[in-house]
Amino acid sequence: MGLAALLVVTMKSFRTKVFDKLSQFIPSVESFEQHPYWDESRYSWGYGTAAPGENGTITRSQAFADMIAYLLVDYNTLQKRITQRLTVNQWVALVSFSYNLGIGNAFDLVPYINAGDFTNLGVQWQRYIHSGGQVNQNLVKRRQREWALWNT
Repeated sequence: MGLAALLVVTMKSFRTKVFDKLSQFIPSVESFEQHPYWDESRYSWGYGTAAPGENGTITRSQAFADMIAYLLVDYNTLQKRITQRLTVNQWVALVSFSYNLGIGNAFDLVPYINAGDFTNLGVQWQRYIHSGGQVNQNLVKRRQREWALWNT
C-alpha cells in the first residue's frame, strides 16, 4: 500500500472512531423525543435536530440518521478550520458542543484550539451554560462532560 493510500485509510479510520464515539455520546446527553418540542428558538425532536413544525413523529432510527447527518456537517466544517491535531475524544467533545450550540458558537472556540491555549479554551467552553438568559443545569452538566472528555 502506498503512502497516500495508507493516509486515506488512516484518516477514514480516525473519522470512523470519532463517529463511533459520537454515536454513543450524543444520545447520552440528548434524550430522544418522538414528538416535536419547543427548544429556545425552534421546534426540535429526535436527538435535538430541527423538526419541521409542531406536529408529527420521528422514529429512533430516523432520529439517529438525522443526528449523524448533522454531526457530519459540523465535523467537516470544523475540520477545515482546526489546525491543531486533535484526539478522537477532543473531536467528539468539540462536535458535541457544536451540535448543541450551533457551529457559530463552536467557531468562537477555534482560535483557542488553534493556539493550543487549552486553559482559556476551558474557560470559554464553560461559559456556554445559559438558556433563556438563565443558567441551565443540564447545560452545566453537558459542558462538564464535554470538557472532561476533551481532557481524556
